Amino acid sequence: MRRAAVAAALGLSIAALELRLRGETDVRTQVVGQMLAFALFLPAAWICWRGLGVGRGGIVLVLALAILMRAFALDPGMPPPLTTDTFRYAWDARLQAAGVNPYRYPPNDRALAKYRDGTIWPNINRRDWRTVYPPGAQASFLTARAVFGNGVRATTWLFLLAEAAAIGLLVLVLSRMGAPLERVALVAWHPIAISEIAANGHVDTLALLAGAALIAAWQARRFTLAGLAVALGALVKLGPILLVPALVRRGRWRFALAAVIPCLLAYIPYLAVGRRVVGSVPHYIRHEELGSLAWTALRPHLGWMLALRVLLVVLLLFVAILSLREHASIDQVARTSLLVLGGLLLASANLQPWYTLWLLPYLAITAAPAWLWLTGTLPLLYVYSLHGGLPWWVRVVVYVPFVALALARVIVPRRTLASHPPPLAAGARVVAVIPVINEAESLPSVLAEFPAGTVETIVVVDGGSTDGTVELARTAGALVIVEPRRGYGRACLEGSRATNAEIIVFLDGDGSDDPAAIERLVEPIRAGRASLVLGARVDPEQGAQQGHQRLGNALVSLLVRLCYGTRVHDIPPMRAIRRDALEQLGMAELTYGWPTEMIVKAARQGLPILEIPVPSRARRGGESKVSGKLGPSLRAGSRMLTVVARYG
Repeated sequence: MRRAAVAAALGLSIAALELRLRGETDVRTQVVGQMLAFALFLPAAWICWRGLGVGRGGIVLVLALAILMRAFALDPGMPPPLTTDTFRYAWDARLQAAGVNPYRYPPNDRALAKYRDGTIWPNINRRDWRTVYPPGAQASFLTARAVFGNGVRATTWLFLLAEAAAIGLLVLVLSRMGAPLERVALVAWHPIAISEIAANGHVDTLALLAGAALIAAWQARRFTLAGLAVALGALVKLGPILLVPALVRRGRWRFALAAVIPCLLAYIPYLAVGRRVVGSVPHYIRHEELGSLAWTALRPHLGWMLALRVLLVVLLLFVAILSLREHASIDQVARTSLLVLGGLLLASANLQPWYTLWLLPYLAITAAPAWLWLTGTLPLLYVYSLHGGLPWWVRVVVYVPFVALALARVIVPRRTLASHPPPLAAGARVVAVIPVINEAESLPSVLAEFPAGTVETIVVVDGGSTDGTVELARTAGALVIVEPRRGYGRACLEGSRATNAEIIVFLDGDGSDDPAAIERLVEPIRAGRASLVLGARVDPEQGAQQGHQRLGNALVSLLVRLCYGTRVHDIPPMRAIRRDALEQLGMAELTYGWPTEMIVKAARQGLPILEIPVPSRARRGGESKVSGKLGPSLRAGSRMLTVVARYG
């Protein structure tokens, strides 16, 4: 009850501030007021994220105060206090209603003289520019005119309805997640939403709705609807189209088609103007510079064109890396969307405060302090209009905490608390699984090194040997499984299914792993101190690992530590795991990414992981299929990196 009372007090204070700022055209007053509102919003957001503890009354309180905030911020009889964009919306709607292609002429063209009046026309900004708004935005302008009339506030009413729909979708998503419904306050009470939607009426509201619809559709596994949601965002502001390559993976082409095809079809009614169908977007990109973080850092040193190309390449590479992620959970989808859209904003030449409306729906789904700070402090960019430039202190206030919070998220990742399993019975059985291909020279000596009584069964999984490996393994008493389908992970998986032993040990058949170390790996599992034990390689023999092997292994280990908070210093082939833990992981990687996937999934699920030092030996014979060759090593390393990215 106390939390609800504090949240209510903070919400009423935000509403009071918005009432004070209603219709205020003084930029200094607006900026100071919005910063005070954000200072009140931060503790309110923290409380609402945890839930107010009053049942359904919590969401009723949040929504009631959200309505009050917007009622106080909107002055329907006055134009927006900080923008003239709404006049352009009304102008474009007027042209379309008259059957004029809005991309054909700039407003000051003589051909449009008969459409000028004493209200809309005098307040249009950039009259010598053709419109920069894509077809989806144009459709919303025309719809607002048809439903709410031809006034300058017609679009604001439409956008308020769109925001209400977005909040409703987010409440639905939170309900399905089992999360506190009050988390929707991170959108409903956010000062940037109140100011830039209710007070200033920006079309970017529709991108907010698109983000909420994307999350809701993805959660319901309705990928066609998710694609249509992305199409809506891209048809309002072009940037969200980058979510298509970031989120599409094999089996989800319906998502990509549903996103791309409507975008192409929407331009057809306007194609009579040819290349001019993009309006003055190229001119806008070239001449409107209110530089974001990355743009400001590179533009003075590289020049306009080179900086643009470098940032475009980096952004596309970043999107490609994010596309490797699994995106099985809504949290992952929200984080990827934040990174893609936020990365685009940080790389753009022109960053306006209302652009951050794109990011808001994801803040209600996943904890993202850095992005929350950015969305709350960007109203400081309005100071630009006072000085004809952006003072240095604005960039410090906006970007230094943002970078610090982002680095903290990477350096100190969220850790799932390990839940230790109960000890196994004294007679718990152990099986060793050894994947091999053409290891006739080394395998017999490996099998002979197993101490008596260490394992119940040795399972050798052969991937198509032609040198007598299978016969030698059977002669040595191993259980042999022939698996003609290639893949290290597939071999390990098939071997684990061959018996029902409680503990499974994986090791290589080339002699690089010492079977004498098995007992040390198994003991913590028997005692319940770990579910997964890794044989971390130490004291390497001459030729045990090539330089590129050590480098790649160190890189993957570092990324695992950074991304998952797991103290792992090696991605070794030798490991022991409880059977129930292995089944819980749901292993899917069938190649050399198997060991990495096991560690990553165990860390994500909170399974206790332990490293035990084991000697790193050189292979005892035969030819390596991976480590001795650069090409295969690179392919194996890429699979390991892909796995880290996929589940990150």
